[in-house]
Amino acid sequence: MNVQLVLRTSLFALSTPLRILAFLVLPFLFTLPLCAQDPGANGADSQSKYGGMIGTPNQVTITIGVRNSRGLPFDEKASVHLFSRMRGVNRTILTDQDSTASFQNLLEGPYDVEVQYPGYRTVTDHLDVTGGSSFFNAYVYLHSASDPNPTGHPAKGLTLTPKLANEIDKGLASMRKQQFDSAKIHFAKAARMVPESSDVAYLQGTADKGLNQTAAARQDFERAVALDSSNDKALVALGELQLQSNEIPAALSTLNKAYGANGAGWRTLYLLATAYAKSGDFSDAETHAARSVLLSHANSATPLLLLGDIQAAQGKWLQAKQTWARIQIECSSCPEATDAQKKIADAAAQQPAAFADSAATLANLAPETTLPPDVESRPWAPPDIDSKEYSVAPNVSCSADDIIPRAMRRVTSQLDNLEKFAATEHIEHQEVDKAGRPGPIKMREFNYIVFVFPSKNGSLFLEENRNGAAGVSEFPTSLATTGLNSLGVNVLLPIYRSGYNYKCEGLASVRGEAAWQVRFEEKKDAHLDVRRWQRLGTIYNIPLKGRVWISSTNYNLLRIETDLREPVAELELSRDHLQVDYGPVNFADGKSVLWLPWSAEMYLELHGKRYHHRHFLTDYFLFGVDSADKVGRPKDAPPEERPLTPDQPPPA
Repeated sequence: MNVQLVLRTSLFALSTPLRILAFLVLPFLFTLPLCAQDPGANGADSQSKYGGMIGTPNQVTITIGVRNSRGLPFDEKASVHLFSRMRGVNRTILTDQDSTASFQNLLEGPYDVEVQYPGYRTVTDHLDVTGGSSFFNAYVYLHSASDPNPTGHPAKGLTLTPKLANEIDKGLASMRKQQFDSAKIHFAKAARMVPESSDVAYLQGTADKGLNQTAAARQDFERAVALDSSNDKALVALGELQLQSNEIPAALSTLNKAYGANGAGWRTLYLLATAYAKSGDFSDAETHAARSVLLSHANSATPLLLLGDIQAAQGKWLQAKQTWARIQIECSSCPEATDAQKKIADAAAQQPAAFADSAATLANLAPETTLPPDVESRPWAPPDIDSKEYSVAPNVSCSADDIIPRAMRRVTSQLDNLEKFAATEHIEHQEVDKAGRPGPIKMREFNYIVFVFPSKNGSLFLEENRNGAAGVSEFPTSLATTGLNSLGVNVLLPIYRSGYNYKCEGLASVRGEAAWQVRFEEKKDAHLDVRRWQRLGTIYNIPLKGRVWISSTNYNLLRIETDLREPVAELELSRDHLQVDYGPVNFADGKSVLWLPWSAEMYLELHGKRYHHRHFLTDYFLFGVDSADKVGRPKDAPPEERPLTPDQPPPA
């Protein structure tokens, strides 16, 4: 199908073709103010062309919350050192009983904070204390000195050779047919090719589990976790085996690690609810079971049955009855519907005894008797954002009305003296078949330049240019993308805010850093044109939902993940998933830092076909600050993944 489709992202409604195409790399442009950019010795506050600090700064109280990697406060005191050359501040205090440190009678401006706690890695972070509020609250996550992966960077992905891909695909096909002996043979061959692969070790565990070889499966899952501590599939599988062995504390620890590392779907939450129930913590059990129900969709009967048992064990008879009744309504043909009907009848006849029976059932609950095996083909795209939730720190409140404007101020303040930006852009396009197998990679490289112009309303305007032109005719296929990476900023812009519903969901962890997690969704009648498709001259608004993660200290954009609010029938567009991670990149002179995406990926299902796009920018040049600087490698980025060449196999 030779149809020209152009994905576009714009900052605001623009009438000229150049402006429609001018929005690819706004997040690539954000220069962080470091020492080389400090004001003069007199400490006078400057005014940026985008409306930075003006006149006398406000007085503010800075509060630093110190938490462990799971977002929990420390029992003992941590040392918090706050300093600022601009403000002449150099103070150190210990945290109080709430694991917080408050610094009063300060002026707005740039600060740095260093936090120390015995047995944990020292953390130094930058604070962007602006916005006119009398209070500035930030959180710092500390990681154990023994943690081999404190920043949470995932292990480098598995590179598939044709032979390796063939063995894995044959193993997966055998698993779907429940031919576990055959699957084990294929996965063992794959393991000999890539002995350090966490993913293959996990697959070996699934085959051993299918053969009821529990001890071997456990060894496989433990090895997978040792190779990659963020492998959520291996963590969940290991936690389930620990739960079946009645190792409740170990199961809770393992499952919570999976939840904290990569979020949780309904299955992980179901297992956590089971573990909490078996431990006697019915309150946490009920919370996790209820969230499992919300994410389970077609699988709702399983967590509903558990939720009813948990409610009955607490004496919540009416709630338990309503929960069990939902199974009969939503899935009358499910085996759980018969169990639910019996529970309702038994409890109605003798309620106190029914409560005792439910508590006894929970104490001996074996999840393998209720959970279906997690056997699937290679996933071709991440799950929809509403099929997963992420762990947030307890007892931390937040407001999107405060966070979004602060993040936007951070964006605009970082664009001072920036006139244009150049890079080499590498684009990869793949089709993906129904089994999740990616096809050959089609690639293009462009000389890329973006011009930055301030607008009258305090926002900004970018003009994008590839190979000296604004067109998209040279893309690898007729499916072309522009504006892929600027969504994170568009979500923050004042001109769009009235068209979104925002909700701060809490304090999460991104690469080990405390980050505000904000969910957003385009309102039904908004038609923002932030994400647009063009087909045969017709423009279609693509309504979005998603999450954005913003640093709790300096309000830099760390990550954005978006999905369709609903499918777009006119385009037969059923999936449009975008994920971008951002991080700092050091300039060669060591004086400046550019805030760039570390990765940008898009997954599409269009006309029943699936596509995967990857974007890389390299050899960056920044004009208007110091045109002699060439951007180096990200200081804290994951291990470098070079763009694939045509004779290399596609990634898993």
